[in-house]
Amino acid sequence: MLRLGEVAFTQGRSTFLDRHGKVPEPTAKIYVRLLLGETRLPVDAQVDTGAAWSVLDPETAQSLDLLDSDGPFTRIETRFGRMEGRLVRIPIVFVADEGESLDTEGTFFISPGWPSGRIFLGYSGLLDSMRFALDPQANQFYFGPGV
Repeated sequence: MLRLGEVAFTQGRSTFLDRHGKVPEPTAKIYVRLLLGETRLPVDAQVDTGAAWSVLDPETAQSLDLLDSDGPFTRIETRFGRMEGRLVRIPIVFVADEGESLDTEGTFFISPGWPSGRIFLGYSGLLDSMRFALDPQANQFYFGPGV
């Protein structure tokens, strides 16, 4: 995979989508394939380095039995308005097309009022604890553990 000098920077690579069939967007985005929770539910999530937290939509949270979780209460300001919900830590697998998949954990904001079909990978509690790189011309997402 990618190296930073003599040190491995990433351990796996996957192809990302720049469109999502369930989420109409006027411009290209970065959607990566993940396995979530203990059941390893497959989902496509949008990488959003500007998002304070990763976010699960209510249907996915319900499928993982997380909608009524006990995590810390918080409020966030979003383009959908102010939302209230809980922060919950869950297992995640970044699935590799080449190299090794990455088993990690992330903190997700869960709110019953969040719009359906919108799953985001945010900076705090997930992306800030790993290494990642993009090759936008080839739609490749590289990932590895943090140091």
